[in-house]
Amino acid sequence: MLRKVNFYSICFAFGLSVLLILAGSRYTDNINYHPSIESRRNIRNFLRVEDGDIVQPVYEPTVSFPYYDSMDNEKILNKTSFRIKYDLSTYNFSHSGVQKLEDLLMEAGGKPIRNIIISTWRSGTTFLGEVLNAMPGNFYHYEPLLKFQIVQIRGLPLSAEALSIIKNMLKCNFDGLDEYFEYGKKHLYQFSHNTRLWDHCKYKKELCFDAEFTGRFCKLFPFQSMKVVRVRLRLIQEILDEKELNVKVVLLIRDPRGVMQSRQHRDFCQPAADCWQPELLCADMISDYVAAGRLLKQYPDKLMVLRYEELALDPNKTTLNLLKFLRMGMTSSVEKFLSTHTNVEVAGVSSTFRISQHVPFRWKNVLDFDYVDNIQEVCKEAMDLWGYRLAHNSSHMTSKDFNPIMEYVVNQ
Repeated sequence: MLRKVNFYSICFAFGLSVLLILAGSRYTDNINYHPSIESRRNIRNFLRVEDGDIVQPVYEPTVSFPYYDSMDNEKILNKTSFRIKYDLSTYNFSHSGVQKLEDLLMEAGGKPIRNIIISTWRSGTTFLGEVLNAMPGNFYHYEPLLKFQIVQIRGLPLSAEALSIIKNMLKCNFDGLDEYFEYGKKHLYQFSHNTRLWDHCKYKKELCFDAEFTGRFCKLFPFQSMKVVRVRLRLIQEILDEKELNVKVVLLIRDPRGVMQSRQHRDFCQPAADCWQPELLCADMISDYVAAGRLLKQYPDKLMVLRYEELALDPNKTTLNLLKFLRMGMTSSVEKFLSTHTNVEVAGVSSTFRISQHVPFRWKNVLDFDYVDNIQEVCKEAMDLWGYRLAHNSSHMTSKDFNPIMEYVVNQ
């Protein structure tokens, strides 16, 4: 009798174990995964509509999300294509000189709207880049020349490689850019600013290191923007000369006193002469002024000169004029970005949440006048050309009546 009881006990325990394993497989097998009510709600939130635009999702997962784990590249590309069409379903394409979305898609034989921001470190490019990236359907080439480190490229031999990288990326051709991808593996911020690509890479990082996938993904977008802070304007003529690209360029200039004040907060800057010496900064500003005059005469509809102070003091009007120049129409998503990023202060040297009118002249109350005077001494010519007034002494510098900016003209 005792043996029978033991036998049945063993059988019961074995059967119970099998049932538990089968039940557990429902939750561990991603192929048969069925989202919970909460997961389905999260997916709906990903596609929720607010004021006519899809809200950009922010994910902070603590575990891998099976929806992305099981998604292959083709599904990602199809999903992205659908998302772009949805986001731009009410966009007036006449702003971009075309009749329909397909006219701007490389995958459909169209030509995208391409633009480049040319500037230098700590001149407002992060903010301006994100303004343009708030545009639905924008592929953001963030700092494609990061691997060159903290140097200004003013000519050969570096300019040949740098310009080749820029042109290939604008053509969505990432083949042969092994050093770009290798650098990105250790510096993921190279990709994370491209929010639409990063939405997928943050779950499957190898996508960002895949030249074929990145190229195909890039070709889905009607708008491309790029910010470059390591190449001087005169070299960009080679890009403007290439009719196939049809690029428009924005030269962003900032008061050298504000630039140098902002650079004090960046550890990467001080060891590098190109970043830490104001005389080099202002020599580049003079070079850019001369180049701007020549290029505005040669390409009057392809180059726009913009001072950071003008953008910060009147972001809405300046952005509207900028988008018109770039052949893009204002959208509710851009308006929302400006509203949320120019009226509140969020700490962080790279934060783009600022009370914008407070930023341009912060140097007046932060820098010692002796340091300002040194900047002005080596930068007087550049400041005269670009319309920046000199501060005569400490009390003049901090006075509320002192307006550092004045009218200027780029001589052509």
